[in-house]
Amino acid sequence: MDNKTLENQRVLIVDDQRAFQLMFKGILYSMGATNVAFAPTGEQALAKCSTVSYDILFVDYHLGIGKNGKQLLEDLREKKLLAPHSIFMLVTGENSVPMVMSAVELEPDDYLVKPFSQSVLLSRIKRIQRKKEQLADIYQALFDDMPLKAIELCQREVNQEGRYLQFCKRVLVENLIKLEQYSAAEHILTQALTQRRSGWALLLQAKIYFEQQRFDDSISLCEEAIADNRYFAEAYDIKAKCYQASGELDNALSSILAAAEIAPFNMNRQYLLIDIARSLNNIPQQVQASKQLYEITRRSIKQDIVHLLNYIRSIIDAAVRTDEPSQRNRYLQEVSLALQRVKRDESMTREVNFELFENLCQARLESLHGAQYQAKKTYAVVAEQLPEQHQLLPDAIFLLNQIGEYEQAATLSKLVPAELMKNPLLKTLFADQSSFLDQRQHKFSELNKAGIESYKEGNFVVAAKNFELALELAPMNTGCALNLIQASIQMLHSQKKHKSMDVFDRCKKTFRIVDNMPLPEHHRARYKELLQQFDKLREELRR
Repeated sequence: MDNKTLENQRVLIVDDQRAFQLMFKGILYSMGATNVAFAPTGEQALAKCSTVSYDILFVDYHLGIGKNGKQLLEDLREKKLLAPHSIFMLVTGENSVPMVMSAVELEPDDYLVKPFSQSVLLSRIKRIQRKKEQLADIYQALFDDMPLKAIELCQREVNQEGRYLQFCKRVLVENLIKLEQYSAAEHILTQALTQRRSGWALLLQAKIYFEQQRFDDSISLCEEAIADNRYFAEAYDIKAKCYQASGELDNALSSILAAAEIAPFNMNRQYLLIDIARSLNNIPQQVQASKQLYEITRRSIKQDIVHLLNYIRSIIDAAVRTDEPSQRNRYLQEVSLALQRVKRDESMTREVNFELFENLCQARLESLHGAQYQAKKTYAVVAEQLPEQHQLLPDAIFLLNQIGEYEQAATLSKLVPAELMKNPLLKTLFADQSSFLDQRQHKFSELNKAGIESYKEGNFVVAAKNFELALELAPMNTGCALNLIQASIQMLHSQKKHKSMDVFDRCKKTFRIVDNMPLPEHHRARYKELLQQFDKLREELRR
C-alpha cells in the first residue's frame, strides 16, 4: 500500500463522535498522514478553514445541532475557503435516498458511506488527486468564476481526448449554457449523445430545449434520463418547469413533488414547488415547502431571517385562506409552536424586533377570530416602530389588508425595500393575499363609491346603508368609517329626536374604528371635524 498518498497533506476530520475521530486518525496515519486536525462541529470547522487551507477534509453529514456537512460545504464554497486542489469528502452512516441524493447534488469530491475499508478510502483519494492535478487550471478557473477561461481550457482537453474527456465536456457545456451560448453547447451535446446517452448530456440538452421553449422535446429527454436513473431529481425539476410553462399544472406538481421526495434540501426546488402549488391553490404544499426552506437555510450560509418570517407568514396566510375550521385550528397551533420554538433561538431573532413581529402576527390572528377592533388596536400600538423595521413592513401590510385598511396598506407598500421583494416566497405571499382579497376589495370599492354618490345626491339613508355594507367587507377601513359617520350626522340633522337614537348609537359605535388610531393627515383633520359636529349633536340630544 502506498504510504505517501497523504504525506505533507493538511487533513481535517469534522465529526462529533470522539471515538470515530481517533479511529479515523489511526487509519490516516497508517496511510502516511502526519498533519491531522479535528473539529466536532461545522461552525468550528468553518473557523479553522478561515485560518488554515486544508488539502483534504473528511466531513460527517450529521454534526449535532449545528451545521451539517452539506451546509458546511456550501459555506466553504461561498466564502472561497475551499482551495481548487482541496478534496472534500462527505462521510456518513446515513444511506437514505433523500440524504444521499441531496448531498450528491451538491457535488462533493466524493461520498463515503460507513463502514468503508482502508483500501477503498486510499483508492478514492488517489483517484481524486490525479484528476485535480491534471485539471488544476480548469479547477482554478471555476474557482475564480471565469467561464470563458474554463471554456478555453476544457476545449483544449476535449481536443486532446484525454482521460477526463466526459468531465471536461460537461464543464464546457455548463459554462456555455451559463453564457447563453446555446448553439455551441448544443453542437457538443449532439456529438456526445450520438456516442453515448449519458445522463449529464441528456439533462443539459433538456435545459437548452426548455430555454428554447421546446417543452415536449425537453420532457422526452428528462424521461429518458429518469428511465436510466430513477433518482435523477434535476430531471424531474426540468419536467416540472416544462409542464408549468405549458399550463399542465397537475403534471408539474407531480414532477416537482417527485424531485422533492428524492432530494428535498434544495432551495430552488422548494421555491418551484411553492410557485406551482400556489397556481393550484394547494395551501398545504405551500406551507410545507416554506417550512422546508426555513429548515434548509437555518444553519447554512443562506441563513436569513426572511426565511423564518416567511414560514410563519405562510402558516397565517394558510389559516386566513382556508374555510375548514379544523384545518384552520391546526394552522393556528402550528403558528403558536413555531413562534415559541423560534424565541428559544436568539441567533435567529436578534436580526429583527421579534416582539414587534409577534405582535403583528397576533393582530392577524385576532382579526381571523373576528376581533377586528382589537387587531387594529394592536396595530395602533406598534405603528410608530414600523418605519425603522423594514423587514416587518410586509406583516403590517398583510394585517392592514386583512382588516380592510387598503389605503394605509398601499401607502406602506411604497416603503418596502426593493431588495426585500426579490425573495420569491415573499412575492408569492403578496400575490396570494392580493388574489384572495381582489374580489372583496372590488366589491368594497363599489359599495363605498355608491355610498359617496348617494351622499352627493342628498340620499343619506341609502348612503349610510352602502357604507355599512362596505364595512362588513372591510370592517376597520378608516375612510369608509368616516363616510358612514358623515352620512349618519347628516341623518341626525334631518331626523326627529325619537327616531335618531339608533343612528346616534351607530355613529358612536363607528367612531371606535378611528378613535385613538394612527391616521393619515387628511383623515385626522376630517376625524376632528366630524367629532366636533357629533359632540355638538350629542349636546343637543341631551336637552
